Amino acid sequence: MHPLLPDLSEIRKKRVKLGINQRELGLHVGVNQSTITKIENGKIRPSYELVYSIFRFLESFEDSSIGLIGDIQVTPVTFVNKSEQLRRALSMMQNRGFKQLPVKDGELVVGSISERSVSRQIVKVKDPTQLLNKPVSEFMEDPFPMVPESTPISWVTSLLQHVQAVLTTRKGRVFGIVTNADLIKVISTR
Repeated sequence: MHPLLPDLSEIRKKRVKLGINQRELGLHVGVNQSTITKIENGKIRPSYELVYSIFRFLESFEDSSIGLIGDIQVTPVTFVNKSEQLRRALSMMQNRGFKQLPVKDGELVVGSISERSVSRQIVKVKDPTQLLNKPVSEFMEDPFPMVPESTPISWVTSLLQHVQAVLTTRKGRVFGIVTNADLIKVISTR
């Protein structure tokens, strides 16, 4: 049995009240902006599962009692280019006390590199120093997820159970980064 959902007309009201645009909502629930527009205008009858996902996502934004991710984000974000040598990435991580870095190719975020991804490669070779001159792209993992800085901390907390960091966005551009260490700092200072 499915729980009862609010009327579809509530989607637009909640979305606008929370400052989420149609494109962002669509990205978070797995549909395009056009589908969200059609739902809000009553042009299509979406599946129960989609409506449930939409309301669940919107409700997660309403649960911002412990603050927004933008309140704890670290700025500016330190990036490494995918063509740079591993030596440089490791130096940046050690000098700044980071366990991971987002990886860029030009202006695009294309992946991430972490102590964990590097250590996986170290155990595969006889002489780990030979890895230092290889490009970061050979050690790269998937990019960190991106969320608007208006996202509730409670929502990102569950996301950080599965990834090492989350990038925050402002007006569609990467603006900050949040890791589990940042969450722990927030909790310990309250």
